[in-house]
Amino acid sequence: MTSCQWSSQYTYQQRSEKRKRELTAKHGGSSSNNQTSKTEPQKEDTKKSKKGVEHKIPPGKNLSPQEYIDYYKKYAIESMHHKKVPASITLAQGLLESGSGNSKLARATNNHFGIKCGGSWSGNTYKYDDDRPNECFRVYNSVLDSYEDHGNFLRTRSWYAPLFKLKITDYKGWAKGLKKAGYATDPKYPSKLIDIIEKYRLYEYDKR
Repeated sequence: MTSCQWSSQYTYQQRSEKRKRELTAKHGGSSSNNQTSKTEPQKEDTKKSKKGVEHKIPPGKNLSPQEYIDYYKKYAIESMHHKKVPASITLAQGLLESGSGNSKLARATNNHFGIKCGGSWSGNTYKYDDDRPNECFRVYNSVLDSYEDHGNFLRTRSWYAPLFKLKITDYKGWAKGLKKAGYATDPKYPSKLIDIIEKYRLYEYDKR
């Protein structure tokens, strides 16, 4: 089995349906149900990790940029179809923000996009020195959940709305727009994304 041939059972629809069930239990169930959902994630985490692509990455292995692309391009394309974020942008941000999945933050939290907690986040958190000491970052059950939340994060913030008026193939406009909207503080963030996209021809995935 190649790195691209992971299980197809863990689909976007199944993840969405699971998240709906969790939200229903949280908001409509009893207080005992809410407590259960917070204190018993281990069974679900174990089940998900066996179906997620990250289960096939040997512990301690550092991924090359191309290996990272091969592992996660399917989910970047899936996010593009459902969330309308260019696959090239998703992959380039994942590569840059997570150090090809090898950074301390990415390994500790499955957070491949450097998304901080924010007031709406109710999941697990992780403190990490970034722009400021001891900042709060989101923790995900799997890398695939990080990919899904990345699309949701961009779709639900009004300041990113102008990006969705661009053509799905306009990766340069997206790269510049993300910086303008405040996704990153690095003034070279757009050029870094564009360089990654063009070096690895990630723009080809925007047409799939």
